[in-house]
Amino acid sequence: MKRFLATVLASITLLPAVHAQGVGYPDRPIRIVVPYTPGGASDAVARLVGKGLSAELGQPVIVDNKPGASATIGTGYVANQAPDGYTLGLVAAQFVTNRAVGIKEPYDSLRDLAPVINVAWMPILVAANPKVPAKDLPSLIRWIRSQSNPVMYSSPGAGSLTQLWGELLAQRLQLQLVHVPYKGSAGAAQAVMAGDVPLMFDVAGITTTMIREGKLNGIATPGTERPPGLPEVSTARESGVKDLDAASFLGLVAPARTPPAVLARLNAAANKVLRSKEYVDAVNGLGMSPAGGSAEDFGRMLAAETARWTAVARDAGIKAAP
Repeated sequence: MKRFLATVLASITLLPAVHAQGVGYPDRPIRIVVPYTPGGASDAVARLVGKGLSAELGQPVIVDNKPGASATIGTGYVANQAPDGYTLGLVAAQFVTNRAVGIKEPYDSLRDLAPVINVAWMPILVAANPKVPAKDLPSLIRWIRSQSNPVMYSSPGAGSLTQLWGELLAQRLQLQLVHVPYKGSAGAAQAVMAGDVPLMFDVAGITTTMIREGKLNGIATPGTERPPGLPEVSTARESGVKDLDAASFLGLVAPARTPPAVLARLNAAANKVLRSKEYVDAVNGLGMSPAGGSAEDFGRMLAAETARWTAVARDAGIKAAP
């Protein structure tokens, strides 16, 4: 963590001698590498950010999808590029959960990549099969405790943020829960709709759509605000359940040692994009919320989230397969 924070602080300290390295930037196209397949929520946000950055910076911004290996292929590619501001990477919660559960990465996420900006918050959603007699988190907790056997919940995959949040819920409230991982949100949602599993913990995306269509019941979110487009889904805080706040995120990183002036230019341009009505409306339509802030803010958040979920994984005995 100390090395990562040192990288962040070094990246955002604007010294006159280094500032000159950003003169004329950018003068050619910029790439945003997305470590996920095209068509998903992460890809959609990357394209929205890219479109806005292109307008702000006066250069084309190209989205390049490099999925696979728990997002390490695309992120590793970014870590190995020239630190000149022309290759950026989109990162999501896997950026911290991979490290938390011990997934082997061909880079050091806390050393080889510099934070640029947090671009969106993705709420975690607790959803249930409509036959589950619960409408909010307290009634769901009562229902879980009334069952004679541990209650199963699905998630988009082993070691995901939503699994770790499920383990945090079980630890804090002493609930008997069993995780059932699926390969992606579609499979996790289908299992709950079919009644194979009563509950699912996921992020905004397919689950949001299924709740809006009445195919799943939205129970709660551990976010600090109700999810965009789902005003009926209350927060854990509103329900009186504290110390469970959590959310996924999407952000931009650059190779370590990218000049501070370049990072500052990117951060300032991105903050303008995130405040635009076009971006806010589009992201809200995906069930997410715009983020923003400084590179230092994002770096501190990444370090804190890494430490938090590493502790949860350790206490729950969650480890990536060797």
